[in-house]
Amino acid sequence: MIRKILPSKSLVYHSFLTKEELLERLRDAIETERLHDLNSRNKMESKPYFGEIQNSLFKIRRVIDYRNSFLPQINGEIIEDENGTKIKVEMKLISFVKFFMIIWFSFCAFFGLILLVLIFDNDSKSSSGFSILIPIFMLIFATFLVSSGFESESEKSIKDLEEILQAKLIV
Repeated sequence: MIRKILPSKSLVYHSFLTKEELLERLRDAIETERLHDLNSRNKMESKPYFGEIQNSLFKIRRVIDYRNSFLPQINGEIIEDENGTKIKVEMKLISFVKFFMIIWFSFCAFFGLILLVLIFDNDSKSSSGFSILIPIFMLIFATFLVSSGFESESEKSIKDLEEILQAKLIV
């Protein structure tokens, strides 16, 4: 169930460029993480992504001048085939955010179960019945926050990658 709540995307692009041409285009669009510093660089002067390329694999994140903890980590692999080149891309949350959200969801579920038990054990059936709505609201809010933050950033990256790789999204 957690996997369905935490967003991720698996995509496949197709390009008529060779693997070497795609790697060169990626190198032109990516700066290494150790050179990337939001405080000392103007976004207009920096490359659109930062990360690393190793052989035919790449691991990147979009350069932004604002905070978004749900910015996708983009892992990709470039694979040559007879019709051109396929680029397999997986967009997912960074590990720390996944860990934090799993703790958040677990806390809400645990808190909700405790409240549910207390409500059924309470003979007076006072207004404590509404307290069960608190963890439900916290779950809904967190799910919306994660999904909307990830979705908006991943859509930008999907379009960027089409342009950078001169590729069409096929899956």
